[in-house]
Amino acid sequence: MNRQPAASAWNDWSSLGKMMVLIGGLCLVPLTMIPFYPADSQYLSCFLLPSALSVILGGAIWIRCSQPAHAPGFCRERENRPAITRRRSLIVLAAWIWAFVAGALPFILAGLLRLVPALFEAVSGWATTGLSAMDVAAVPKIFLFHRSFMQFCGGLGFVMMMVIATSGTHDIRLFESEGHPDQLMPGLKRTARTVLALFAGFLAVGTLALTVCGMSWFDAVNHAMCALSTGGFSTRAGSIGEYQSLSIDLVTIVLMLIGTTNFAVLLLLAKGRIRQILKVTEVRFMAGLLLVAIGLLAWILYSQLHLPWQESLQKAAIDAVSALSTSGFSSMSYASWPAAAIGLLMVLMVIGGGMGSTAGGIKLLRICLASKALRFWTRRQVTDSSEITPVTYVRAQGKTTASRDMIRSVFGYIALYLTILVTGTLLICLISDLTLTDSFFDFASSLGTVGLSLGATGPQTADGVLLVEMAGMLLGRLEILIVFKGVYSLKEIISQRLRKPRFPENHCSLL
Repeated sequence: MNRQPAASAWNDWSSLGKMMVLIGGLCLVPLTMIPFYPADSQYLSCFLLPSALSVILGGAIWIRCSQPAHAPGFCRERENRPAITRRRSLIVLAAWIWAFVAGALPFILAGLLRLVPALFEAVSGWATTGLSAMDVAAVPKIFLFHRSFMQFCGGLGFVMMMVIATSGTHDIRLFESEGHPDQLMPGLKRTARTVLALFAGFLAVGTLALTVCGMSWFDAVNHAMCALSTGGFSTRAGSIGEYQSLSIDLVTIVLMLIGTTNFAVLLLLAKGRIRQILKVTEVRFMAGLLLVAIGLLAWILYSQLHLPWQESLQKAAIDAVSALSTSGFSSMSYASWPAAAIGLLMVLMVIGGGMGSTAGGIKLLRICLASKALRFWTRRQVTDSSEITPVTYVRAQGKTTASRDMIRSVFGYIALYLTILVTGTLLICLISDLTLTDSFFDFASSLGTVGLSLGATGPQTADGVLLVEMAGMLLGRLEILIVFKGVYSLKEIISQRLRKPRFPENHCSLL
C-alpha cells in the first residue's frame, strides 16, 4: 500500500490558507469599476471588509500550517493514500465554501439581499451556474461585475489559480482534487499559466467582438466572462435574447463552445492542430449531438410556435448550445415553449459539457463511453457472442482504451448523478408548490450548473428551495464525489478528536 508521511498534511492545509488569501484578493477586483461608475464608490467598504477578513484568516492558516516537518512534536506517522485523497478533497471543499461566504458578504453588507439569497447568488456565481435571486435591472454595476467575475474565476478553479503563483508539490497534489483530469504541459505550473493565458486571450477577443456587434463595453465584458465560464449571468433581465441580434448570438455561441471544451483540446486549437481536434471523441460527439438537437428544436419551434424558420433556427441554436454547454443564456421566456422542446433542453442539461472544462452535467465523455459500452453489451446479449470488444476513445493526447474499472466508474457516476437529480427534484416538490416539471427543470439546472429556469427560481423563490438548489450547485461543480470524500474526511477528523487517544504523547491528528 502506498503511504506518505502525515507531515504532508500541514502543507496541504497551508494551501487552504493560500486559497483564502487568493479569494480575498479576487474580492477586490470589482472595485476597478468605481472609476467608470463613481456613484458605486459608496459600496467600497462592502468589498474591502470581506477581502480583509479573507486575507487575515487565510494568512493565519498559511503561516500556522507552513511549519517545517522537523518542528518539535511534529507527527511522523505515515498515512495511507485514500486518507490523503479524502483530506485534500476536504481542503478543496473548505476553500469553495469559504468563497461562497466571502462572495455573499458584499450583497449582505450593501443591504441588497438577505443571508440565504446572498449565499445563493454567490454559490451560483462561483459554481458557474447562473440562476439568480436578484432583479438585475435594479442592481448597481459593481455588483453585476462582481457576479460575472465570480463566474469567470469559478470556471478556472481556485487550485489552478493558486498554482500560477506557487510551485510547492503540496499545491500541485490538490489540482486533481478540484476536478482537472488533464495536464496540458509537462509541468502543472505551465499548465495553469497556459489555461489562464488562453482564457485571457479568449476574453479579450470575445469582449471586443461583442462590442463591435453592438453591446456596451460593460455588457460585453460581463457576457464574455460568463459565456467562457459557461456561467450564464447576464446584465439584462431578458438574458442574451433581449438584444435580438444574430451577430451577438453567434459570438456568444462560439464563446460558450470554447468554455465547454476540454482545456487540452483548447491548447490544440491555439496551436492550430485542427485535424487532431476533429479526431477527439468528445468533440465529435458534441458536434453530432448539437446538430441533432438544434434541428429538432428548430422544427418544434417552427411547427408548434409558428416562428419563422430563421428565427426558429437562431433561437434553437443559442438555447441548445446554452443547455449542453451548461451556460444558461436564453433566447426568450420558456413559458410558451412546447413540452417537447422543454424536454429536449432537460436532456441536454443533464448530459452537460466536456470533461476538464468549465461546464457541468454528467459530461460528454461519460455519456459517450456509457453508450459504447451499452451497445457492446446489448450486442453480446442479442447475438450470444463471446467476443469482448474493448471500449476506445480519442483524447487530445491520443487514442485510449477504457479499462473495466473506468467503465464501472462511469456507470456508477451516472447512477449517482441521476439519484441525486431525482432526490433534489422530490425535495423541491415537497417544500414548495412547484410542479414536477418546474422542480425537475430547475434542479437539473442547478445540479448541472446550467442556469436556465422555467421561472421557478428568482427573487420570489422560498429559502428552502434556494438551499436545495445551492446543494445541487455545489455537488455539480465539484463532481459529487469530491464533496462526499470531503464530508467523510471531516467526519473522520471529528471522530478522532472526540475519541480519547491511547497514547497521548504519540497522538497524530488527521489534520
